[in-house]
Amino acid sequence: MPDLFKEGVLNMSTEPLGPSAGAPLWEECAVNHWAVVLVLVFFVLELADLIRLYPDLLRCLGRWKGNLDLEHSVSKARTRNTIALVSGLAMCLVADRWGLVAPSFKLVLPAEWQLAVTSGLIVGTVLLRRLLYLGSSFRSLTSEFSQTLRHTIYNYLILLVSLMLVSVVLMVALKVPDTAARAVLYVEAALFYVIHLVRTGQILRSRFGTLATILYLCALEILPVGILIFACTL
Repeated sequence: MPDLFKEGVLNMSTEPLGPSAGAPLWEECAVNHWAVVLVLVFFVLELADLIRLYPDLLRCLGRWKGNLDLEHSVSKARTRNTIALVSGLAMCLVADRWGLVAPSFKLVLPAEWQLAVTSGLIVGTVLLRRLLYLGSSFRSLTSEFSQTLRHTIYNYLILLVSLMLVSVVLMVALKVPDTAARAVLYVEAALFYVIHLVRTGQILRSRFGTLATILYLCALEILPVGILIFACTL
């Protein structure tokens, strides 16, 4: 029986096999790479203002009146709005990189278009929220109370993105799997969203009844995010 294998030929490659070619990494997409560079530049430019604003933002966590105090200062509110814009750009990057916003119709697109879809869905949610406010009694651009209600979400967005950026740096350094990292980011987003709803509800309750507060929260705060979540299930 061993004689049957004497004339055999080994057809295996004599060279070591390289890594198999899989899907390109998110960071390897040129659009994503330059988007990260651009957002980092913006963050560096706003870093000093962000550090000065942190005490006011942290007061918004513990007290609902902290939001009113911040809005009362025109210069701080203007700085907050600028930093919130940069934070929104960073949120789009985090949401796309870790698949926080990942509807099926986005995943079938080329990698260079996926960040645009993620950003479009997030921006669409913001615009819908803005349109709902314009159609409500809080559309006034001069009322400090109305301005506070519209901009309260900016305060918690900045704090959320700050926490997310620290988290992703640590998780990347520790080589945490993407699925686990995504779960952590979802929990952080849910936590700050709940805080935002609670503080906004307290601001409304300072002038309106419980029923009106619930209706306003459902129509102006919960509905836009609910539509975004529904879109992500498609």
